[in-house]
Amino acid sequence: MTWHPGEELLFQQPDTATGLAYHCYFELGDDQTLTGYTWSITPEQPDQFTITSAADGVRLVSDSLTGLFVPEFIDYLDADQVVRVADWPELPTGKELIEFRPSSISRREYVLTVTVEYTETDPTTAAETEVTASQSWRCVVLHDYSSGRDKLLEYMNASSH
Repeated sequence: MTWHPGEELLFQQPDTATGLAYHCYFELGDDQTLTGYTWSITPEQPDQFTITSAADGVRLVSDSLTGLFVPEFIDYLDADQVVRVADWPELPTGKELIEFRPSSISRREYVLTVTVEYTETDPTTAAETEVTASQSWRCVVLHDYSSGRDKLLEYMNASSH
């Protein structure tokens, strides 16, 4: 009757990581019958995480952590005007970049809490008791500043064609 994984840190990955998959579950004993799993995440679930619950536990997957750290701003020149945008998708192609300031946030931390509900049968009396147990795991994403550099290079290369 233990939680898996056993460590409190579910993962610590850079924001350049891809193909993440984690499975959290409670190992039931012979006298226990699963009712179901629920989960919550704080502070809020980012779009990069897909979290699902099933009879075998809760899964957190992420194809890519890209986008968890948006730039503070990007300035570009439009005619004689300096224009500021908040993120790369807002930047028109072919413009002269004046300044790119990456996110000042270097780490994001989330807490995934999984709750299992099950019934426990007393072997001597056959009485059933409903039981709820919870476990929390930390999910840490570190800002790898090369992701901003790569976006900058990608933009500059696309603009030079």
